[in-house]
Amino acid sequence: MGCNARALPFMSLQDLDTLLQQRHDEQELARRLSEPVSVEALIELGRERGLSITEDDVISAQLREDSDASSAELQKRMADESRRLRHFIQG
Repeated sequence: MGCNARALPFMSLQDLDTLLQQRHDEQELARRLSEPVSVEALIELGRERGLSITEDDVISAQLREDSDASSAELQKRMADESRRLRHFIQG
């Protein structure tokens, strides 16, 4: 095969970046992404636009975002998530 298997995840991560960039030009896409969407819905939005996005791409994008965040920002996110879980898990 002429395709480098290691390049595929990078290419699909680029597709995710492309999808997220397209929301600036597509009002309907921006509306759909303005609310929380499932990973499956995000993958389908990409597929509708001829993009190849996987669940691993979504995780990689989250890790990439976290690696760029400051310690204070990461702590704030963790605190926000903890508060949501406390309200979700009533005990």
